[in-house]
Amino acid sequence: MALLFTVLCGVVALTLGYFINYFATGNFVHSTQAVIDSEIKYLEAQASLPVSHNANERLYVHLDETGHLPADFPQPSRVLAEGLLVFEMPDERRYAGRIHTFEQGEKMFVGTDITSTSHDFYFMQAIGIASIIFVMVVVFVSYVISIFVVKGTNNIAGTAYDIIRTGDLSRRVDMHSRWDDLSNVGFVLNMLLDRIEDLMNGVRQVSDNIAHDLRTPLTRMRNNIEGLIKTNPDHDEYHDLLNQTDHILTTFNALLRISRIEAEKQKSQFRDVQIDNIIRDVKEFYEPLAEDKNITLTFTADKASFFGDRDLLFQAFANICDNAVKYTPKGGDIHIAIHKKPEHIEIRIENTAAPLPENILPKIFDRFYRVDESRHSAGTGLGLSLVAAVVALHGGTVKARNTHRGVEIITIL
Repeated sequence: MALLFTVLCGVVALTLGYFINYFATGNFVHSTQAVIDSEIKYLEAQASLPVSHNANERLYVHLDETGHLPADFPQPSRVLAEGLLVFEMPDERRYAGRIHTFEQGEKMFVGTDITSTSHDFYFMQAIGIASIIFVMVVVFVSYVISIFVVKGTNNIAGTAYDIIRTGDLSRRVDMHSRWDDLSNVGFVLNMLLDRIEDLMNGVRQVSDNIAHDLRTPLTRMRNNIEGLIKTNPDHDEYHDLLNQTDHILTTFNALLRISRIEAEKQKSQFRDVQIDNIIRDVKEFYEPLAEDKNITLTFTADKASFFGDRDLLFQAFANICDNAVKYTPKGGDIHIAIHKKPEHIEIRIENTAAPLPENILPKIFDRFYRVDESRHSAGTGLGLSLVAAVVALHGGTVKARNTHRGVEIITIL
């Protein structure tokens, strides 16, 4: 839009300048022609033609027998209009005129002094050109400012989109100065992001501290419950307590594991790995569980190498396959596909479970989020959260979508 308005304003400025120059030139030519025409009429009314002379701002020059101006007469410097010539005289005066044939058959150049008038005309032309240049400079500067504004706006929008897409609150708007309003908006937005990041880290730190501090007494409690079971093996209540304690410990361990991954403390284990081999191992691990539910588990893969943590990637895709096996009905099927693209690796795990509501799909990767229908089954609601943390650690994205067959998890690395 800025470029469009720049072009339009430029066209308008050039058109206006053209018409100003056109009408100024026309007025200059017409006024000069009018003076010469009146002078010729005056000479025709005289009984005899004057001799060649240069006086009273008039110039009369008789042509020789061949119809040419005298040899010592200057050559015309320009043509104002058809038959209207301009001559620069040795005394730096400028005359405009034309050759006229009188009734006596004699030809004479009749001219008038336009020195002062031409100076004014050229001055007006210079002012007109300067005005056009000034307008074009203003238009160009406006275009440059518009580019700066658009670039700054897109920078802020791009940063916000990246934060929404990745969930990385450590990203900030690039700032180089604070002299303009957009930079000031970016500065305030960065302050807001700092505050939000501090609050989120505080909440996360509290939950991590709780999980870490309670894990030890819970472990002791579990050991005590195991001791009670050994001395009283027939008490079912002790077995229930042990299962609930294990569930709580599993939840705390998962929370701490996700926190460590999100803090990017696991990159020391990054190596060149074969994604297809990792997921083939995951598939073989879950084949027995799939067979127990009469689920068909298929696998197609392109050879794909990647720089990452093999154990974390195995755990992430194992969690996805675990959910797929858990929620796929008996007699259904699960298909795992790996596609090697020029710019990324795409892993698709599709199952024939019941489709999820569209508003729920983005939430299944949140901590502790569980679909209402799955709350009666065992689980912590942290499996896909760990998947999202592992994928983000590897610089990828993961999303869920409904298909005509069921639900598909798409991971891009």
